[in-house]
Amino acid sequence: MQINEIKRCSFVALTKFRIDPLFKKALFLFAALLSFSSLKAQESTPSQPLSVYLDCRGCNSTFIRSEIEFINFVRDQADAEVHLIITRQGTGSGGTQYTLNFIGQGNLENRSTEYIYNSYDSDTDEEERNGLVTYIKLGFVSFLTELDALDGFNLSYSGRNESIFDLQENDPWNSWIFEFGGSSWFSGEETRSSLNLNGRARIRRITETWKFNLNYNYRYNQDTFQNDSLSIDPITFDTTEVIYDDIFKREEQNIFSQLAYSINDHWSVGGYVNASSSSRNNIDLQLGFTPAIEYSFYPYREYARREVTLRYGIFTSLYDYTERTIFGETSEVLARQELVFNMDYTKPWGSIEARINGRHYLHDFSKNRLNLNFEIDMRIVRGLSVFFETGYAIINDQLSLSAGGVTDKEAIANTRQQATSYEFWGAVGFEVTFGSIYNNIVNTRL
Repeated sequence: MQINEIKRCSFVALTKFRIDPLFKKALFLFAALLSFSSLKAQESTPSQPLSVYLDCRGCNSTFIRSEIEFINFVRDQADAEVHLIITRQGTGSGGTQYTLNFIGQGNLENRSTEYIYNSYDSDTDEEERNGLVTYIKLGFVSFLTELDALDGFNLSYSGRNESIFDLQENDPWNSWIFEFGGSSWFSGEETRSSLNLNGRARIRRITETWKFNLNYNYRYNQDTFQNDSLSIDPITFDTTEVIYDDIFKREEQNIFSQLAYSINDHWSVGGYVNASSSSRNNIDLQLGFTPAIEYSFYPYREYARREVTLRYGIFTSLYDYTERTIFGETSEVLARQELVFNMDYTKPWGSIEARINGRHYLHDFSKNRLNLNFEIDMRIVRGLSVFFETGYAIINDQLSLSAGGVTDKEAIANTRQQATSYEFWGAVGFEVTFGSIYNNIVNTRL
């Protein structure tokens, strides 16, 4: 009941009945206070918070939900006014680029937008995730404006008025990045032990026009198994226990260099240089060069949402084998051509990835290989999502197989490559969720 209606009712009552003047004043005061209290309660009622479905692909969703309190995070996409998709990609400087797609739904469909957040290689995890949260908050501003819910939202700028181009001009390293690292892992028990060593180095320089990468990787694995047997003296027939070790080693190293030039939004040219050795693959040294050209069906800048590319190259390489191969070669020069199709889509309903790689040697087209990879992650209906991943390879190009074959022990330990005409792999799964639509509370106890 509004104040005017209360006054009118009070006036009617006072005209019909003779009431004490003091009581009349008290009645008017009570009506005014009641009306003021009602209006004040309406003014202070907070607006409905923005409902957001967080689709975080490669980021810390728990931290994001704990740091943004003015958003109502929901568990299912169908309950959201905004679908936020976050994808990540490595940058040329060694940092990470996050692409934030804010997709409005229902009445907010016209507010869809995209933000890019770049973290530096020198940033700590704390700095990186805080920076990402800041950009996420900024992305919600336009949606809150549409809902007239910006009360209490504050924005300040504490950086310097310096563009990224100014920073690049003042860069003493001229965009060159150097990385070195290594690791080891070991384990054992009474009759078995394992040792793994890994080393790596990386040099790169990436600009809008040029891309250069130089990677070195070293891997060493040794498995030792203790065995015992009985030795019988042929004269006395005495038996003696003999303990010996079976040692299996795998050693691989690879140097890979890439140079690419951006012609325009759809075309790139470049090449690869590769040098490697592998005890498992019977290769002492492999040294090759591959000129290549690539076409992108969509502009390269749209990689975070959709990427469809086709690349062609001719790979020429010198091989020096550890042992004579099944074709009687100890060294040879081989050339092969390669065609690679790659597709990657990121959508509100999920993602889909596919890759087809076909190649064959030029001296013998029957020596070929075809690799197929497919992966899909899809939301079917509310509360139900499925994923499926599979791969298959048709293999007819194992030219480096040793003529000496593979022993049973080497086959079990996987220290020697074995002949095969195909290989396959796959994974499938689903997830069902139901219950409360809200997903705001974060509790990390225990």
